[in-house]
Amino acid sequence: MIVLEELTKDFGGKRAVDKLSLAIEPGKVTGFLGPNGAGKTTTMRLLLGLDAPTSGAALIDGVPYARLHTPLRTVGAMVDSRIGHPGQRAASHLLGLARSNSIPACRVGAVLAEVGLADAGHKRIGTFSLGMRQRLGIAGALLGDPQVLIFDEPVNGLDADGVVWIRRLMRAKAAAGATVFVSSHLMSEMQSTADHLVVIGRGRLIADDTIDNVIAESALNSITVATPDAAALAEALSRAGYSVTRTDSGALRITGASLEDVGGMAHGLGLRINELTLHKASLEQAYTELTSSSLDYVPTESERAAS
Repeated sequence: MIVLEELTKDFGGKRAVDKLSLAIEPGKVTGFLGPNGAGKTTTMRLLLGLDAPTSGAALIDGVPYARLHTPLRTVGAMVDSRIGHPGQRAASHLLGLARSNSIPACRVGAVLAEVGLADAGHKRIGTFSLGMRQRLGIAGALLGDPQVLIFDEPVNGLDADGVVWIRRLMRAKAAAGATVFVSSHLMSEMQSTADHLVVIGRGRLIADDTIDNVIAESALNSITVATPDAAALAEALSRAGYSVTRTDSGALRITGASLEDVGGMAHGLGLRINELTLHKASLEQAYTELTSSSLDYVPTESERAAS
């Protein structure tokens, strides 16, 4: 389990992580999202002891990373695709990691096979493609068979088959009881992979909830209803406190209500319903809405239109 307690990190006069407190629980894939510069990578570096916090604590199974006796047996991480020396062979790189953490040498072949590099152990790392280096980094994370896994942008450089593979791997590890904490800029992939989301902006916590709840809270969720007496239904919905607008076709678009709310109100008025449709926001839309006030760079109107 991962616990952050008022975790804070300052670089000179800039606060990268601001009193961040949360718990990343085992048995699920937790996605870590935020705009560029939000503090995601800094948070992961603090977790792994690569940076020291200004204040607060980052704990893995109750202790800081630096106090773990054989850390690769407790936590596996990939936060950088620059893995090993270019002239070193992949198996040799993993064997060095294994020996440094009292991990049996037989694990080297096992993890190479698990990540699809069984035939590449003899090759030099400098000859690897970006996708192969990603797989080698993941092999290093899996080496000690840890119960905590931390990945920063793990799908970078992977082809379509590789993306499906890493998604299945993370979900399988979580299903087996591991704590899986993963950052990504790919909203569609995160929506397919994660069970829970942590969203930060400018180093501060914005959301810590299930994906379903994050999407359900979006103001972009709406209901379209078409009825011969739209005026009567619109008046009733407005009196009930729901936001009602008209579409070009004359149908009503309602926000803040459920299908049951709208259908029940129409039924109570004795109105015929020709259409009743739920329009559900995507994770990308909900995320954009959540982080709109936390951007260091504000897109232009033309960029918004293009997206």
